[in-house]
Amino acid sequence: MFSIQERSESPDTGAAESGDPQVLAVRELTVRYGDFTAVNNVGFTVGRGEIFGLLGRNGAGKTSTIAAVAGLLRPAAGHVRVLGRQLEPGRRGGAWPGGALSLQPQKTSLFPRLQVAETLRMWASLYPDPRPVPALIDELGLTDKARTRAARLSGGQQQRLLLATALVGNTPLVVLDEPTTGLDPHASRDAWAVINKARAGGTTFLLSTHAMAEAEERCDRLAILHEGRLRTSGTPAQIVRDLTRGSTVTVRSSQEGLLRAARAEFGTDAVRAEPGDGGGAPRFTVATTRPERAVAWCEERAPEADVRVHRPTLEDAFLTATGTAPADSTAPGASGTAPAADSVPAAAGGARPEGGGPR
Repeated sequence: MFSIQERSESPDTGAAESGDPQVLAVRELTVRYGDFTAVNNVGFTVGRGEIFGLLGRNGAGKTSTIAAVAGLLRPAAGHVRVLGRQLEPGRRGGAWPGGALSLQPQKTSLFPRLQVAETLRMWASLYPDPRPVPALIDELGLTDKARTRAARLSGGQQQRLLLATALVGNTPLVVLDEPTTGLDPHASRDAWAVINKARAGGTTFLLSTHAMAEAEERCDRLAILHEGRLRTSGTPAQIVRDLTRGSTVTVRSSQEGLLRAARAEFGTDAVRAEPGDGGGAPRFTVATTRPERAVAWCEERAPEADVRVHRPTLEDAFLTATGTAPADSTAPGASGTAPAADSVPAAAGGARPEGGGPR
């Protein structure tokens, strides 16, 4: 088990002013590839020790935002600050100071002939205060693969090794682009255990993910991107509360007149008959902010009914925010005109000028 140490950001790692709780500040960020706008005026902040998630459909702008934060491309407008230092990619002295930030890209390549331990020792040598390599290997469940070449690892094991390359640097900010993609539940649990222990020691995480349940449970705050624009941000509970309309009670029953009685009790707008599925009892739903009342009403009038409650989740809020929810579940500000934003992924080889296009 690797030890957790409280970090103190010294000036040579780009420390912020004393007492400044922001590790990352993104302001009015715009990224373009020629005439194509990938990220459009996006801004957010991340505090020390937070896990901040970026959500969005494919092409929403997540990877381009992460590339700008990591200094892999030069924004067309706006700025990014880590520990109070502003990044100016492509300019002398403008890149992040060593030890301030580490990155696990969405797609990258491992050195196929290097063993797991050799790979992590190489990455650790690039940072001033790395984590102990053997302990990190053990935490991620790779101990029995420590002497195995990367090319001989399974896909999930390679993903864990990639995560380890970002964590081994022990940097104040770790940026992860879909870190648990391809991991089975056990490996995902191990990965999150390591992330949470690092967070307990003061490490801050910015990550993108498509795993809604994981984001809802693990992230302190979230931002939802859609077509290059920031749609909403806040805690998972705030986002769910702001973008959904309460719970849905689904009732399946053959009792004659129950649907009519439910409409009389809860209103015709709240009760909707569901299309038949070719068999079984008829089904209807009740939209309500008091699901316990609807359940009690149904159980009293139709004890044999199959009654189920669906409480709103982050996935429901996400579908509303990105314009893919049912027509009657629209959210404020659900329209947008920006083009798809991640269809041209950032190169992993350094900054490119605005308008230069992907390499």
